[in-house]
Amino acid sequence: MNETVITLFGSIDRFWYNKNYLKYFLDKAKGQPVRLKVSSPGGDVAEAIAMSSLMAEHGNVTVEFISFNASAATILAFGAKSIEMHEDGMWLAHKCSLGVDIWGRLNADQLEGAIKELQNKKKSAEAVDLMIAQKYINRSGKSLKDVITLMEEERWMPAAEAKEWGFIDIIIPGKNKKPQITDEITNSFQAAGLPVPVLNTPASQVPANPEKSAANQQEDAKTLVAQIIDGIKGVFSGKKEDISSSNIVMRKEFTFINQILNCESVEEKDGKVTLTAENLKAINDAIKVANESKTKAENDLATANTARQTAENNLTAVVNDLDSLSDSIKNAADNKAKVQVIRDIVAKIPGALTANHQEADEDNKFTDIAKDPINDYENE
Repeated sequence: MNETVITLFGSIDRFWYNKNYLKYFLDKAKGQPVRLKVSSPGGDVAEAIAMSSLMAEHGNVTVEFISFNASAATILAFGAKSIEMHEDGMWLAHKCSLGVDIWGRLNADQLEGAIKELQNKKKSAEAVDLMIAQKYINRSGKSLKDVITLMEEERWMPAAEAKEWGFIDIIIPGKNKKPQITDEITNSFQAAGLPVPVLNTPASQVPANPEKSAANQQEDAKTLVAQIIDGIKGVFSGKKEDISSSNIVMRKEFTFINQILNCESVEEKDGKVTLTAENLKAINDAIKVANESKTKAENDLATANTARQTAENNLTAVVNDLDSLSDSIKNAADNKAKVQVIRDIVAKIPGALTANHQEADEDNKFTDIAKDPINDYENE
């Protein structure tokens, strides 16, 4: 049966090399074996996952990696029946990246909005990274820790290492035994924001040391055999780690902790919450600020109490002095009544009233004197 060949030489995006492009050719080759030749720096993860599902539905697709392939291109291949890679090719897994467009002069409110937008993008990127990691885990049988570490390294690996990880099935021998990194390739990956490949000389290509004894060489051979045996054991005994079945709960009710960590919720896995050094510093700083605020509030309260007590003491002293002036003042019901008694006494003192309060009538000029108990005590 003839094999239908489809080529994908370029970026994966919704405008050209996408799920519709692949579906068109897969539908034409329904029931026939298909070979998808891929040489791509990656692109849209969503399109790559959809294309992977289309290949899985077809059921008989072989992906052939040519030259350098990265990111979404690696995920795309996992829906194939078999994955092959040329000996001089390179393979890269890395964390996803999202477009960020922030430019200009921003005020405080606009900066707060930009920060929230970036925080939302970060959460989205973390979710996509976990989804990608699950794809690599399902394919390789490696642990989540190993896969995340590989993605964080952003390290290009040759075909032999990609096969060791279980990401490909077959290495296609070629004229070039190692990848050829040209200026065109370097410029292309730099423009795409991908790391430039760095070649490490495999141990098999390192010249033998003629001064090394036969016994040492035999020991090295034993070590190599042991490594191969361990690798074979790993293939048969390795268990795939399913991060989707982990007991993960997003705890939104820890509102104060979430506010300190500047997140919507903290992640609880199997009853435990993992905090980074940055998280601990944020919590420590918040507690420090709270303690400082508490100490300041206590000091302010103590100062206010002292001032209040001083004012009360001063008021008591003044009231005692006033009470000593007259029994009528002393016997007044309260301080307000005492003030009124004093006003009444002051009103009886000659000349105490201002001109505005005196009567214009000449007959009333000496009214105060007439009513003054000092001058008219006989009429009291």
